[in-house]
Amino acid sequence: MSSVDRKVAELRHKLAGIDADFARWRAETEPGRTLRKHHTQVVRLTERLGGVVDRIGAELDAVAADGADVLRECRRLQLRMLEVHRLWDFYRSKLNLRYVEWYRPFLTAVDEFAWLCYSPAAAGSDREAPLVHLSGEFSPFTHLRETPFVVEDVPDALDTTDFLGVVTKLPIPIIGLPWYQLVHLPDAPVIAHEVGHAVERDFGLLGTVRSLARPVLRTMPEARRDAWDTWLPEVFADLYGVLAAGPAFASALADLLVVGDTQAEIAADAPVLVHPHAAVRLALTAEALVSTGFPAVRPACGPFEDDIAPMTAALLDGPYPGLGDHALREVVAFTAAQQANAVTAADGLVDHQRPETSDVRCLIAAARLAFDRRPALFAPPPPGEVNAQDLILDKVAKAVGDSSRAAHGEETSAVDDRAAGAELYDLIDKMIVRGPR
Repeated sequence: MSSVDRKVAELRHKLAGIDADFARWRAETEPGRTLRKHHTQVVRLTERLGGVVDRIGAELDAVAADGADVLRECRRLQLRMLEVHRLWDFYRSKLNLRYVEWYRPFLTAVDEFAWLCYSPAAAGSDREAPLVHLSGEFSPFTHLRETPFVVEDVPDALDTTDFLGVVTKLPIPIIGLPWYQLVHLPDAPVIAHEVGHAVERDFGLLGTVRSLARPVLRTMPEARRDAWDTWLPEVFADLYGVLAAGPAFASALADLLVVGDTQAEIAADAPVLVHPHAAVRLALTAEALVSTGFPAVRPACGPFEDDIAPMTAALLDGPYPGLGDHALREVVAFTAAQQANAVTAADGLVDHQRPETSDVRCLIAAARLAFDRRPALFAPPPPGEVNAQDLILDKVAKAVGDSSRAAHGEETSAVDDRAAGAELYDLIDKMIVRGPR
């Protein structure tokens, strides 16, 4: 057998190995298995990347039949296989965390919370909820916005910018949490803000957000108008957080933002950053709470004071074509009954009792409410004892159970993802041929 024949055989084996790896991971999502709650996520990812594998296989068949420049073309195709592995590992490494026994209870809780916050917006669609992972970032974030992320420097491969551009074509959003949140569940309500970013992007809502805000922006002087226009994605995400998690979200956000004098940021010459000033964000969440029936004290926010109420109303009440022409407050809500259950669960935690509710959104909210009342409840417990976080995570595990999530639209999605994967191959090939920018 010639070196060319051996190289072609080698690549066929390596390509088959990718499909075999996909099959093993899909098997891990069956009922009772570790990744059972990630079934549709894993299926959709492996189908999308499987479409890339199909194209590589078709090109390998053509190269083997042609006989010209086979070895050069084999090298090109081998690098494309490596891109599939790198893209899959972007998710695979995060799924792997579920196999670490002492991480699993926390990740089960935050995965379920993210899914429950996302699913009202996704009803009737084939969109997938975000996958949560742990990161060295200071605060939670959603890929891919301003997230620092660098891929390996591999010759003739996607650079960081292009790699992240390809990841945006994959069907699963990613939410990163700081590692230290593993031992501090009361911060978890801020995940609802990151889910809001995923909803805005996945359902193409930013244009609607800008249209709804436009009448309010017209009433402002130019400087304030430019600031709000920059802030709109973050404003939407904060309002979504209030609707998804209620007062617990506002409390968790306030603690995240308490890093200095919130009023000092609102100087007339303060630079306009991606995120609104802390006082503006706190005023927005307070206004949204009041608007949804919860008591809240709205802090002053300087020159933006008069903008808070009309901006909040515009974004909560306006119809969103990407969400079935419903108002945002009609799509997702943390109800008065849920808040009552969260308060009851927090009361029980203060008395070292296991929560009774099985509503995971209420349980996450209860962690925040109990921490607000008695932070020591969440201190690391002595060996052999449990703290409030342990009680909540145990209840979440029982509520989540052993079954897989419903595979809504899985067969249709798989066909679409396979075709989208073939198109993704063309994008990868084009980016690599173009070279670093």
